[in-house]
Amino acid sequence: FALLTGKCGPPPLVDFADTIEITKNEYNSEERVEYTCFNKYTLVQSHPYSKYLTCEDGEWRGKIKCLKPCSVSVEVMDERGLELRWRGREKIFSSHGDRITFSCKSGKYSVGSDLIQTCNDGDMDLPLCD
Repeated sequence: FALLTGKCGPPPLVDFADTIEITKNEYNSEERVEYTCFNKYTLVQSHPYSKYLTCEDGEWRGKIKCLKPCSVSVEVMDERGLELRWRGREKIFSSHGDRITFSCKSGKYSVGSDLIQTCNDGDMDLPLCD
C-alpha cells in the first residue's frame, strides 16, 4: 500500500517466491527488496523481469516471475509404459528447462513421441510406450 510520505509499506507477496530478508513495515523511495523462488522453481531474469522490487514514490515497481517445476510419479510412468533412463527415484522433480530422458519398459516401444522431454513452466508432454 502507498504511504503519503512517498514511502512504501511492506513489499507485496509474489507467487512462488519469498523475500531473502525479513521485511520491514516501511521502505524509503529507491529502497529495493530481493526475492528468491521456492525450491525447484526458476527465476526469470530477462527483461522485464528481475529478482528485485523497488519502492518508487510510494509504490512497489518491478516484475518477478518464477517458473514452475515439473513432476512425474512412478504411477503415471507405469500407465504410459515408461521408466526413467536413470533409475532410483520414486518421483522426479525437474526445474523449468530441464530435459528428462525416459525409456520404454521391457517389451514396449515408443508410440510416435520423443523419449527426451523438456520441462516448460510446470508442463511436460510425457511420451507413450505400448
